Amino acid sequence: MSKILIIAEKPSLAKTIIKAVGGNGTFKDFYENENYIITSQFGHLLELKSIGEYKNDLERDKKWTLDDLPYFPSEFEYKIKNDTGIKQRYNVIKDLIKRPDVTEIVNAGDPDREGETLVNIVIYKIFEELRLTKEVTRVWLDPLTEDKIRAELQKRKPISDTQNLFVEGKTRAYLDWLYGINLTEYNTLKVGKLMNTGRVIIPLVRWVYDRDMQIKNFIPTKYYPITATINKNGKDIKLDFKELKFDSKEQAEYILNELRNKNIKVVDIENKEQIKQPKKLFSLSTLQTYMFQKYKKPISKTLELVQALYEKGYLTYPRTDTEYLSEDEKDKVRNLLHTINNIDLEFRDSKTIFDSSKVESHTAIIITNKVPNIDELKEDERQVYLTVRNRFYANFVKEECVLDKTIVNFSFGEYKTKITGTAVKQQGYLKYENDIGENEIPSFYFNEEFMPELKIEESETTPPSHLSEADLIKLCKSPFKDIQKDSEEEAEANDDEEYKKILEGSMIGTEATRAIMMEKIKNVGYVKVEKNKLIITEYGIKFIQTLEALNENLWKEKTAELNKNLKRIYRGELTSEEVINIAKQELSDIMSKNITIEKFDNNMSKEILGKCPKCNNGNIVENKKGYGCDRWKEGCNFIIWKTIANKNITKQNVKDLLTKSETKELDGFRSKSGKTFSSKLILNDGKIEFKF
Repeated sequence: MSKILIIAEKPSLAKTIIKAVGGNGTFKDFYENENYIITSQFGHLLELKSIGEYKNDLERDKKWTLDDLPYFPSEFEYKIKNDTGIKQRYNVIKDLIKRPDVTEIVNAGDPDREGETLVNIVIYKIFEELRLTKEVTRVWLDPLTEDKIRAELQKRKPISDTQNLFVEGKTRAYLDWLYGINLTEYNTLKVGKLMNTGRVIIPLVRWVYDRDMQIKNFIPTKYYPITATINKNGKDIKLDFKELKFDSKEQAEYILNELRNKNIKVVDIENKEQIKQPKKLFSLSTLQTYMFQKYKKPISKTLELVQALYEKGYLTYPRTDTEYLSEDEKDKVRNLLHTINNIDLEFRDSKTIFDSSKVESHTAIIITNKVPNIDELKEDERQVYLTVRNRFYANFVKEECVLDKTIVNFSFGEYKTKITGTAVKQQGYLKYENDIGENEIPSFYFNEEFMPELKIEESETTPPSHLSEADLIKLCKSPFKDIQKDSEEEAEANDDEEYKKILEGSMIGTEATRAIMMEKIKNVGYVKVEKNKLIITEYGIKFIQTLEALNENLWKEKTAELNKNLKRIYRGELTSEEVINIAKQELSDIMSKNITIEKFDNNMSKEILGKCPKCNNGNIVENKKGYGCDRWKEGCNFIIWKTIANKNITKQNVKDLLTKSETKELDGFRSKSGKTFSSKLILNDGKIEFKF
């Protein structure tokens, strides 16, 4: 009897699929019943070969040379990652594929470009090794509920339907290799210090650098505002007349003398009702931004949490760049609202919710009809789930949100100002997401006059603030928008042009990779975090200066154009070869100049993270692969590796180990079997151990 082999992206997804087809969700290497065999990868099983492997000279990778650069493989080749558990799972999948009773293989990777690519490359590599071909199909599991899985397994689609997505995904990986490998080696050799370089890393670091240079070079200027305070019903109210700000104190004093005996007069009172609309549903970027601003939750942590909630079937697929649902999802939402059975809610057929023109493949993040026991969720998961749920509810509340607004206009001679009071007349969506604050003001009447108390103050202009992770997320999504000037209301109301650019691909990175890249620029040391703000380091400054000196103009404009080209592959407007050739030409142009620049001073003050716990004489400093003792030449071999159980270890983690002998509980470790876990790290007799 023939069977269908289903390959999930990771074990957690495989377990859900197993439950959907009648199993109990447990398996070691694979699960099998009369119809299906189900197994999983551990995410990425394969990686592209190194230059040394292409040249059949592994020693070459230990000692880089400019003679090889730029290096362009005649054909990109994947290899199995050098990990025992990964190799074992690859062989399990290979043995299952070659079974004679397996007649069809289903790619059940995440429903996106990465899931398409990382499962397909394994299938086709095994086909090549075994010299066989079998039918390959695709299932798109969003949401990841058992009902959806059973339905999708009955309507599997030919893998050819997503061919362009696969080609785009592979080309994206090839570009990352071309720019990452070539520029990292080239820049490192030029300056004599490791310079991790990549097409997404560059604009991220540049944004932080530019903002910090603005702050560093900012020259404050003094100005002298005249403040006017009136008293109404025993309450002091300070009025802000924007024109009453002067460059000199003498000028301010002159105007103040002219105004001294004048009254402030109420010239107009406007009372109106305002219907306030809820904010749009969440994309990954807007959810990450919201969670950062409200809970100070790191961008990468929100991605981890929303991914976990998706894998449990509680939320739809998270790696989406739109805040809209497609028009063909209206019946799905009607059914969801019927299941929820909340008397506050009703279906709304609104263009601010359903707009297919602003959806490419994945729609906004919403809840599913699988409802969790809120009390059983971890606190972080509960915050994310309720945030998404409440935003969904807010968009389908029956009752309108009605505000009473009072605008009082004042004149003070030739100067004008106003104050606004807001009161909630009808709660509406605010019951689920209260995003306004009531602002009561006293009752004024027309032509009412006040003798103000006038005062000259001395103020200084202030520099812009340092960027946060939330700022970088906004910049990645809209790299050419001024996030300082763009108001939230304007962004909500006028997003047609923004979505046009998103669908064209005019952005930096993808929803799936931005959080990873932000962690990387912190981990390699280009930026550091202080009070939730990103600060450029001395190393990061040298990185940008190196790019400028070597004429590597790969800033946001170039990176966005590369992303647009990848979208053109997806739409069938460009071939992979055409896009790769553009990258090759650019790298050849950069390296043909052979510019000589000043070497990096490796004796430049390295940050001391703490005393060495082994020799008690040396200091722990950051090195290429870890944090080690600076007395290694004297024989001290103490080191804390930068990666432990597939998790990046930060400088702060190391400082905690050296000062407290343990870290806080850390998420994101992964065992050789692919299982993720959380643990503290502890320093025990000079060794790093887990403490569960």
